[in-house]
Amino acid sequence: MDLLQLEFDIRYINAVSRKVLEEHALIRLIISALATPNELENLVKRDFRIMNRNGEAIYTVKLTSGGRSRVAPIDERTYDIVMNICRNKGGRQKVFNYTKDEINKIVEKYSPAGRKYNALKLRDAVVEILRDCLFFDHDYVSDLLNGVNLDGVVDFLYDSHPMFSGMWDLDDDEVAEDFIMNYTAMTGIRDARKIAEEICESEERVLRLMRKEFRRFL
Repeated sequence: MDLLQLEFDIRYINAVSRKVLEEHALIRLIISALATPNELENLVKRDFRIMNRNGEAIYTVKLTSGGRSRVAPIDERTYDIVMNICRNKGGRQKVFNYTKDEINKIVEKYSPAGRKYNALKLRDAVVEILRDCLFFDHDYVSDLLNGVNLDGVVDFLYDSHPMFSGMWDLDDDEVAEDFIMNYTAMTGIRDARKIAEEICESEERVLRLMRKEFRRFL
């Protein structure tokens, strides 16, 4: 699939899943840490850690499946959302109480019209985007998937992963404007109210950003 289409799909799933914070947290972990359904099923609160690297806070999660574990960096927003949904849980309590089938159905529920994603397909889409960002001889994506070379993986993700730079969130007006422009182009929907409802934004903000984009062509 075209990389632009893949990136839109990832951004779309991330945006519309904000309707349910726990489901959004699950999807963010797939996107940020390339978590698998088995890894998500096994997550407990104490698997999340903040490391100090030369005075810089690095947010991590230990992911376990089939008796094997790997430590993956996650972006700060994802860490904060997970801590929010786990605020009343003990360290050994599971973060999510979903089966593998339920995890796949959650991802499918937020998929763009006409394109069906499950957890692994969403993960593969992010892998493809990240591999396109590999301008080095070393394969940092494989390091991430295998839980090795943490320092190198951290540097790569902070340089190249759009989730870590905020480019797959909608906080920044320019980023949100770009996404809304792509949304209207991909879906054909230009009704600000429908767009706002779909991507969990205020209608006022969507209208303002759409008008800003329209003025560029005047």
